[in-house]
Amino acid sequence: MKKTITIVIVILLALGFGYFLFKISPEQIAPASSSYNGALTATQKKDLSAPAAFDPNKDRFIGNPAAKNVFIEYADLQCPICAAYGPILKDVPNKFTDTVLVLRYFPLIQVHQNAVEAALAAEAAGAQGKYWEMAEKLYGTQSEWQAQNDPLGNFAKYATEIGVSNIEQFKTDITGKKYLEKIQNDFDESNNLKLSGTPSLFMNGHALTLNPDINNLKAEAEQYLVK
Repeated sequence: MKKTITIVIVILLALGFGYFLFKISPEQIAPASSSYNGALTATQKKDLSAPAAFDPNKDRFIGNPAAKNVFIEYADLQCPICAAYGPILKDVPNKFTDTVLVLRYFPLIQVHQNAVEAALAAEAAGAQGKYWEMAEKLYGTQSEWQAQNDPLGNFAKYATEIGVSNIEQFKTDITGKKYLEKIQNDFDESNNLKLSGTPSLFMNGHALTLNPDINNLKAEAEQYLVK
């Protein structure tokens, strides 16, 4: 665990300035070109003070769906800081009392050209029972696909490696944007919450501070726990 924390701290220090840019001025960065990114409608519909209620039939989650506490991460699968936090947040259901971890999408379409396609790939793998394996694979291989015009071939390769059984269906689900509505809904919610970057974290509706040590993160979140 100490090694993981050290690696995360180093990554956060190296990438912190980039996150700061995303946080203060995403509109000043030219939109990343992608037919998948372009399929999202970037409009704010209403102001939200807290995330929508957890729905086990719609949300991607780890842990007991009947848990009293809900920890939500808004993430971009092309975000290197999200990738650094992945191993820490995956342990939330084990470290936090009676808590389920929920992942929702906030693709930073201004700066990450393949953010939406990556989310579609995760959903396509999830339709065949390999969601979290695919998300982890995408985080671990960002350097291979983040700058490609269309990383579909890479995504199909990763899907094969993690055991997705029907690769043609997987690819068709991506190119047909089958799960775009789910991503759009999460994207709308992120904008309505006026989130400033990724990852953005909430415990039972309360925003949390990013912290590379799960014990420190737990200490902050505990004030909002239902026991």
